[in-house]
Amino acid sequence: MNIQDIALISFGGIRDRKFRFALNLLGILIGCAAVTGLISVTQGMNTEINSQLNILGANSINIIPTTGDDNSIAAGPQSMMIPIFLSWRDIDAIEAVLEIDMVAPIQNNFCSYTITGDKRITNIMGMGTNIFDINPSFEISEGRAFTRSDKAVAIIGADVAHPDNVAEPILGVGDRLKIIPLGTDEPKELTVRIIGITKDNGMSMSMSPDSMIMIPLRTSETLFENQGNYDMALASIPDMADIETVTAQIEDKIEDVKVISADSAREMIGDVTGTIEAVLGGIAAISLVVAGVGIVNTMTVSVSERTKEIGTLKAIGAQNLDVLFIFLAEAGYTGLAGGFLGGAFGFILGIVIGGFVGLPVDLNYNLWGMVILFAVTTSILAGAWPAWSAANMNPVEALRHE
Repeated sequence: MNIQDIALISFGGIRDRKFRFALNLLGILIGCAAVTGLISVTQGMNTEINSQLNILGANSINIIPTTGDDNSIAAGPQSMMIPIFLSWRDIDAIEAVLEIDMVAPIQNNFCSYTITGDKRITNIMGMGTNIFDINPSFEISEGRAFTRSDKAVAIIGADVAHPDNVAEPILGVGDRLKIIPLGTDEPKELTVRIIGITKDNGMSMSMSPDSMIMIPLRTSETLFENQGNYDMALASIPDMADIETVTAQIEDKIEDVKVISADSAREMIGDVTGTIEAVLGGIAAISLVVAGVGIVNTMTVSVSERTKEIGTLKAIGAQNLDVLFIFLAEAGYTGLAGGFLGGAFGFILGIVIGGFVGLPVDLNYNLWGMVILFAVTTSILAGAWPAWSAANMNPVEALRHE
């Protein structure tokens, strides 16, 4: 019996039992769709985070104070713990590292402002004049950067100037904006003149230049009554090959700090999203195992119902291996169809989920291929025992079966 005969006979078996095939197909399809959908969303999230990490700059590092107990970041308004800051002495120590070109201390706080009648809350960053030289993601599209004499001025992000819910930009260079600092002991307000607008980076992170207000460092220290304390420092390194040396020197000079570069952040994020991807994929794959159990049950029943057919095939010359391949092919068809359709529905599911949570979806066709392969393998393994039973059936007893 050649391959074509085996394919035709197995396809005929499926055609004669369409409903049973459809039930098995549905189980495989659901499992494959869950695996593909969840993993594609996770991969899309990883891609989005990596693209947004460009805010760190290719040749810059972030020096951030930590709690010291578990080396976790706990500085600034992002933490509900007792604030931990870098001091002027820490900044001087960082500047003393030979491999570092420039250092920009940063204060990170929150403020509210009102635009088109809506009260909004965003990050307000106090930073020096050299921040735009250190990090190219802080690129100004309109206006100018800070000068040393600037006080009540601000550079705003593209999203602040042009909110998503309005058709035209609301704020422009030369306009005035009243900001109210949050977290101060006494109520305050400061009216600033807008001197620049950053280029739209298309980022959605809370600390993206698109969504923040930047003011001179000295103005921030006065406004938030926090002289000489900084939430982080940004430093430029001409040669990133020196990153390990720089990190070691900074951590030796200053206690309880963490040095983060774009590459190290990507590595950490990759570890986290990889774990999430594995867990979600494993959970979804359980449904494939359940579908495999269903294939075992239905194929066992099918072998029992087709006992006489098996005996006839053997009587006309079919070998044990031919019968084995016929039933394995039926199982393989189920996995192939379920994997293909499940992968397609999984991408659609991922796009829907991504649309709800605002994340892009990575349509990875290699993932689709792996899902199909896994579905076919699962189905064949599930059908192996019933197929083996059919192949080893005694033809005489099979023909006597009623």
